[in-house]
Amino acid sequence: MIMNAQPSLRQQLLRLPIFYKILLANSVIVGLGAIAGTIITVWFAGHYPHESRYALIAFFVTAGIIISFIVNKWVLEQALNPLLRLQEAVDQVRQGQSGVRISLGAVSDEQFDRLAETFNQMLSEHEQHAQTMERLPRQILQAQEEERQRLARELHDEAAQALTSLLVHLRLLEREHDPQKAQQYLQELRDLTGQALEEVRRVALDLRPTILDDLGLGAALEWRVDEFSRANDVQTTVQIGGLGRRLPRDSELVFYRVGQESLSNIARHAKAHQVSVSLNRADDVITLEITDDGRGFNLANGFTNTPRGLGLLGMRERMAMINGYLIVESQPGQGTRIFAQAPL
Repeated sequence: MIMNAQPSLRQQLLRLPIFYKILLANSVIVGLGAIAGTIITVWFAGHYPHESRYALIAFFVTAGIIISFIVNKWVLEQALNPLLRLQEAVDQVRQGQSGVRISLGAVSDEQFDRLAETFNQMLSEHEQHAQTMERLPRQILQAQEEERQRLARELHDEAAQALTSLLVHLRLLEREHDPQKAQQYLQELRDLTGQALEEVRRVALDLRPTILDDLGLGAALEWRVDEFSRANDVQTTVQIGGLGRRLPRDSELVFYRVGQESLSNIARHAKAHQVSVSLNRADDVITLEITDDGRGFNLANGFTNTPRGLGLLGMRERMAMINGYLIVESQPGQGTRIFAQAPL
């Protein structure tokens, strides 16, 4: 069994907090000066009883000042060296250098070690945030283009085809002289018109559901879950509690968008069979939890490096707008849990 080497007495003393370093150094100086001064004074008085002692006193005062200055200077240099390193690192960061880290060595005291650790952690988080912000504009543009393509595809595949059929049936109706067939074409025109209106309504509701403004978050979220269940053939359960009165408009919109984006991610990536949605309000805190039994993903890759990355990042940013937070729990093959909470 290998034992860790014990630090030497010098290392233990140098790792003391700066207050105790200075206090100990001055105590040693005063103690040694008192002992040495007493011994020399007694010896001098015994051997030279008739000589003047003022010169000896002046010598002790001068020597004490010099020794105190030298010792305190050395102690302060050793104690404040970590602060000098910290200042150098701060200057490097202000000049725009990246990858700056502080290493204080083995003689720094615990307080400076905690300060350096916090500083290094802040730099790491800042660099990660900067990298995320560099990738974010490109990903936002990509998300915008994907959303535009989705809307264009839905309008073309559904509404545009229905409108094209309307034009065809109108031309047939213009040429038809048989009243019975004309009546049949009119009925088909009504059906096609209703279909086109329904598709346009569905696309508009995806962009901004009127039910959210009219009936509130609970009803809008239930409607969204029903739409998701029908479109993806996924078994879903929804539980809503504590929404006795309307929530603030901003909170309703944020939580609805978080739920919408979560369900959209599940539909696109999760391949889930069961989805659970829970929305609750208690003690002026609203909580939204969405879980699925899909294939999950590796959180270690970071939000922006996963197929769901930009959506999750947007959800987190939305929650921050209302002083809330978002927790994502997922592992490959073990589903995903989205937990959002914010005060009202």
